[in-house]
Amino acid sequence: MKEYAKIHYFYTRAITRTIRLFVFSILALFVYQGVESAGISKIVVFLFNVFVMNEVFFRYKIGRIMPEMKLENNNGKDIYKSFTLQAMSPFVTEGNLEGVISKILEKPKIKKIMQKINLTEEELVFPEIDKQTLAKSAYDAAVTFGAKYVTTVDVFAAYFFLIERDNKLLFAKQLKLDDLINILHFIRVKYPDEEDPKKRRISMSGSGMGEALVTGWTPETKNYTNNFTSTALKERPSLKGREGEFRGMLEGLIKFDSNNVLLVGDIGSGKENLVRALAYYSFEGSIGKYLNHKKVLYLMVGALTAGAVNRSDLETRLQSIIAEVTHAQNVILYIPEFQNILGGTSYGIDLSGALLPYLKSGALPIVASMTTGQYKSYMEKNPLREAFTIIHLNEPDADMAIQMVLSDAEKIERKYGVILSYLSIASAVELSSRFLQDQVLPGSAISLLSSVANKVSSSKDAPKYGKTKKKIVLEEHVVAAVENEANVSIVLPTGDEIELLLHLEEKLHERVIGQDAAVEAISEAMRRVRSGIKTSEKPVSFLFLGPTGVGKTETAKALSDFYFGGVKNMTRLDMSEYADEAGVRRLLGAPPGAGTERGELTDKIHDHPSSLILLDEFEKANSEIHNLFLQVLDDGRLTDNKGQTVSFRNAIIIATSNAGSEFIREQVEKGLGLDKLFQQKLLDQLQTTGIFRPELLNRFDDVVTFKPLDDKQVEDVVRLILANLSHNMADQDIVVSFDDAVVEKISKEGYDKEFGARPLKRFIQDNIEDMIAQKRLTREIDRGKKVSFSVDGTGAMSLVIS
Repeated sequence: MKEYAKIHYFYTRAITRTIRLFVFSILALFVYQGVESAGISKIVVFLFNVFVMNEVFFRYKIGRIMPEMKLENNNGKDIYKSFTLQAMSPFVTEGNLEGVISKILEKPKIKKIMQKINLTEEELVFPEIDKQTLAKSAYDAAVTFGAKYVTTVDVFAAYFFLIERDNKLLFAKQLKLDDLINILHFIRVKYPDEEDPKKRRISMSGSGMGEALVTGWTPETKNYTNNFTSTALKERPSLKGREGEFRGMLEGLIKFDSNNVLLVGDIGSGKENLVRALAYYSFEGSIGKYLNHKKVLYLMVGALTAGAVNRSDLETRLQSIIAEVTHAQNVILYIPEFQNILGGTSYGIDLSGALLPYLKSGALPIVASMTTGQYKSYMEKNPLREAFTIIHLNEPDADMAIQMVLSDAEKIERKYGVILSYLSIASAVELSSRFLQDQVLPGSAISLLSSVANKVSSSKDAPKYGKTKKKIVLEEHVVAAVENEANVSIVLPTGDEIELLLHLEEKLHERVIGQDAAVEAISEAMRRVRSGIKTSEKPVSFLFLGPTGVGKTETAKALSDFYFGGVKNMTRLDMSEYADEAGVRRLLGAPPGAGTERGELTDKIHDHPSSLILLDEFEKANSEIHNLFLQVLDDGRLTDNKGQTVSFRNAIIIATSNAGSEFIREQVEKGLGLDKLFQQKLLDQLQTTGIFRPELLNRFDDVVTFKPLDDKQVEDVVRLILANLSHNMADQDIVVSFDDAVVEKISKEGYDKEFGARPLKRFIQDNIEDMIAQKRLTREIDRGKKVSFSVDGTGAMSLVIS
């Protein structure tokens, strides 16, 4: 094997390839000239034939020699017996680590690994590591990967395994060894020839010249269909991660009867890609004689229904299609959005009755598709379901999604002329799953990467990979796109945001008087979220308990103002309006076919996944709604009435409740503290009285008790309201001031023990704002004026204008 490796090395050197090309050109020229002059030399012909035979021998004999022993049979005594020719070659011809690595860097697959890492040859380091150590590490790596032989990929992997601890090449690129393993797994699948070369065979793609003469014609069907096969042949589809679903589809299509398949999956799951693969491999003739060389026709429901006056017209058209497809015997009908056939269009016409007999007979093979929500609404309890093999395309986990996107990445790279780094792909998978909820993985990540690649390719300032002219898509490009589209902050905070987070308690206390426990809990939660410590799928959640008018709602508003861009970006729901069963529909939206009502909760979170949700008077919500929030608070997901699942992972949920207010007030009036013992008593009371179930209370990250305001805190609230009024008047160039007697009067007369600080604003409106409004209308108070409020000897409110 070592001798063959030397021959392979010598024969594939750049100078040798140049000489071979030169010799071939000269001999070919002599042969050509000899034929033209009819005086061709036998020696020249002999030499030319010898050269060609030598080339053929090298390509199909030397170049295809496989290792002597598979890894599973190698006991490790002679590891080189399991090395491929390409992996062995640099070890027998190069003298050191740098030489070995430099040699394998010539391989396209190794160049692809370098591109995904975003690493250039100039950045590589070569410490003192002998070749034998590298070879043994490559052997161990191949065994760990479950490979058949040791390949150049294993040698390159071993290089990183040996140097990473001291040289941190991957670390400098924000990568871990697990990320490298993901890249290597993709490369093994994409470039299998070194380890498992394909045998050459004759392939008969497409149908024969006379195929149309022995199969039925479909002139009427052509009016309502497109040839999906011709579309699918433009590019070889990838089946990575969907191999099982593809096999299931093929098995369903070759059943003796009911040979129909329904693909069920949300947008982005890859339903159409499976049909593309069916059309492609059927044309290629590689999926079995019963499915080879079939035409896949795409039924256009719009064309089918266009101009139809009634149900009878549609059924007549459908019967014509059925008759032609059944007679043709070489057609598979593809019907996306299958619910449109089942009454899901504006026509509301269900044609399933006309289809059912043919579907059960096996004479009309159909591949249909619909989303999970549509399946539940139109198909799950439909008798037509029995005629189909149901294939569910569930969303893959993150690791598999990365492999699936890597498989499709080359199409994006080729289309936009860019390189997609591994980190850009990994971040697209993570961020699209978290923030872009119109699709599921892998489609959501592929769409995001396509958009980012398009932007990078047209940017003059985009970074380039190494010395090439190709622009490279980096993680930062993907993050910026998601931040812009979803209006969220993803990268670690900098500058002003750091200052805000570190002093968030102080900022909140500018709006919230007292309630230190609540302010501290909210601030700590925000710091955990933005520092990257919080990684679970659960949303951050709080239950605020306390009497009316003590600052529960104001705390949520203050956080929304300071951190979510204003109260307008807060989703506020008065749960007293959701006390009946109809409230569930209002939250989740109307089911398909039952109206266009949007979910007041799910649709808002779908559109703004990173937001603050305020659930006022949570105890008044219907018990079914409490059950819904058990799921939301536990796994961060909720499915609406259309079957669309939305994620609450990036939301902050604050529920407020007046439950237990009297118990809290009595505790405070007795002069007792609201310690942990009291907190437990309060929670026990809420559970005993049936206001909240134990499992619901336990789902919240924290239950915070708000205390009634004391006299000093009431005065502080008054000063805060008056300060806001003064600020608003200052915008009109009017100075308004209040003395301490005014603050004291408002505090005593405007505060209500039962309703807390809420009546204070009404008192100020009636006794101060109304007075200012009247004086403004009479122009007594105008720009440049100063207004001082005080209390006269009778205790009435008075003002002086200067």
